[in-house]
Amino acid sequence: MKVVALRWSAPPTKPKPAPPFFGQERALRALEAAFRQGGHGYLVGPSGLGKRKRLLAYLKGRPFPKEELVYLPLGEEAFPLLLPEGKGRALLEEVEALLSEFTPALFREKGFLYAKSLVEARYQKEAEALLEALSEEAEAHGFALEEGEESLKLSGQGPLPPELSARLEETVLAYLEARQKAQAEVAALRRGFAERFFVPKAERLKERFPEARAYVDWVLETLLRAAALEEEPEAPGLLPHLLVAGEDRVVYEPNPTPERLFGHLEYEAREGVLTTHLGLLRPGALHRATGGVLVLEAHRVLELGSYPLLKRALATGEVEPLTPRPEVKGPRLKPAPLKAQVFLVGPPEVVAFLEEDEEFLELFPFRVEFSPEIPYTEENVAYLGGFLEAEGVSLTPEGLAALADEARRLAGHRERLDARLYRLLDLAREAQSLRSPVDGEAVREAVRGREERFGLEEELYLEEIRQGVVALEVAGERVGEVNGLVVVEGPLPTGRPVRITAQAGPGREGVLSIDREVGLGGQVFHKAVLTLAGYLRGTYAQLGALSATVSLVFEQSYGSLEGDSAGLAELLAVLSALSGLPLRQDLAVTGAIDQTGRVLAVGRVAEKVEGFFRVCQTLGLTGTQGVVLPKANLPHLTLREEVVEALEKGRFHLFAVEEVDEAVELLFGRKAYWVHEKVREALEHFQKLENGDGEKS
Repeated sequence: MKVVALRWSAPPTKPKPAPPFFGQERALRALEAAFRQGGHGYLVGPSGLGKRKRLLAYLKGRPFPKEELVYLPLGEEAFPLLLPEGKGRALLEEVEALLSEFTPALFREKGFLYAKSLVEARYQKEAEALLEALSEEAEAHGFALEEGEESLKLSGQGPLPPELSARLEETVLAYLEARQKAQAEVAALRRGFAERFFVPKAERLKERFPEARAYVDWVLETLLRAAALEEEPEAPGLLPHLLVAGEDRVVYEPNPTPERLFGHLEYEAREGVLTTHLGLLRPGALHRATGGVLVLEAHRVLELGSYPLLKRALATGEVEPLTPRPEVKGPRLKPAPLKAQVFLVGPPEVVAFLEEDEEFLELFPFRVEFSPEIPYTEENVAYLGGFLEAEGVSLTPEGLAALADEARRLAGHRERLDARLYRLLDLAREAQSLRSPVDGEAVREAVRGREERFGLEEELYLEEIRQGVVALEVAGERVGEVNGLVVVEGPLPTGRPVRITAQAGPGREGVLSIDREVGLGGQVFHKAVLTLAGYLRGTYAQLGALSATVSLVFEQSYGSLEGDSAGLAELLAVLSALSGLPLRQDLAVTGAIDQTGRVLAVGRVAEKVEGFFRVCQTLGLTGTQGVVLPKANLPHLTLREEVVEALEKGRFHLFAVEEVDEAVELLFGRKAYWVHEKVREALEHFQKLENGDGEKS
């Protein structure tokens, strides 16, 4: 069937504001299910779809509870505590206020000073009576009592009598005991005075923060002990540490190292000793996302070694900050509760690796899958424009239509749009650098510029075609030769014709692919050759076993070959080699086949058509040249304007086929049954030669 190329340009369309998940309704439903159930999930799809940015846009402005995470010191350990929004900071401020009241001025109150003076005076009087009695007894023995700052001694003539020595020791012990009693009574007095001041305040604190009762009791006891011992409490070691408060609870962590995910406790050197305290605790992304959502790039989590730790945290529901080396002195941290939803974002190859882990599927039950293509509808085109305008691109309706056409071309289908929005955004920004607002011509200029930047290899190839370095004919007829079509992969995939030749003779080896034999053909390529052999067996079954050996090769092809899109071209070359009938060289052929003779769709058909068109332009258009392609590929013909014009003017042609025989009649210029009859005659002749029944010379 000859194809008349129809115009496929999109109509001018006005942009309209785009919802984050336009065209990705399947992904949106999965995401909404994840939020309804509070489960972790992962976003999967090719790069360039904007998965992460779409998720963050969807979450923007979404209300999340903002509980505050506080770490409370308690002896040698520190415990996490989640408090309602505002209460964590209030607890910190009230404890700071409580500690600020512990000052020397607290113990300068007249009542305390008077009671202290009475205690000290009483014990001073008792001590003086002890010393006076010792002094009198010493004088009776001719000795004198001398008082030093830290000691008592008796001086006189001669040795100290034993009874006086014992008396001295007894007095010293009694004196020290009196001093100790005085100190203990003053300490009790200080503690009691502090209790009267701090206990009511602590009780009010416990009433307001019942979750922190044990901590408040510990702070109170620490203050009372410091008051009794006349010590200054170390405030940094007593204060709560407000780890998370008030921030946005949607967190994207681009560098998910263990430290940045789980938080860590820093340390410092003091007088040669490594120490730490709660004030040096730094929150991780899992802390900062408390009550909200944490978004991570899957490949970065794997690369940076955080994946095993993340799995453990999700399985236990706890976030354990990383602690310093064992020799660092400081509090032991208890894990905090994990109250964030975690979403990993990654391409299919990374996610496929993660999905091999059963634990991963248990911990991340929600797969949010993005399609690489979305339906081509007026609404989706308008949303595409809204997305581009939100990214700072100014568009005319004609410019948006031209970008939509490029999206269809990238998708390789007239009824689909490529969903890799950020590739389109790059093109739109390049067009905007040429003209703003972006119109259709600016888009086309940007496309031409991009193709030129990547076009050196193609330019050199066409020059080799022109010079005859690459042997290729696009006119006339040849036996056993046909122009197939392949695609050279790269930043801009390019279609090229390739000369496929076949040689046939008697034998038992069937169809032999030279490329396969030397290791240049992949598994799918080899499957296509075997399918071709299956077609031959089925078509000429009445002859029995095929007594023929047919060699096939892609001429001047030095790289690896993969795919089945040359199946139809290879079959035509084989039929020509067997029958001795020539094939048209002005037609290139693409299409896979099955064993029954049906022609199947192939990939990148537009690039293949354009590749043969460029070669024909280079060697000279004759008006008869064209491409034979599967009818199933007609929706994929997103051809460039110059090819469409050549088709409309009859300078180039397309032929869509559904069955092998349609292609046979186009390439041989004869009815299919006649070609098959010639093949049968050749196979019968080969069979006779194999059986030794051939004509004698």
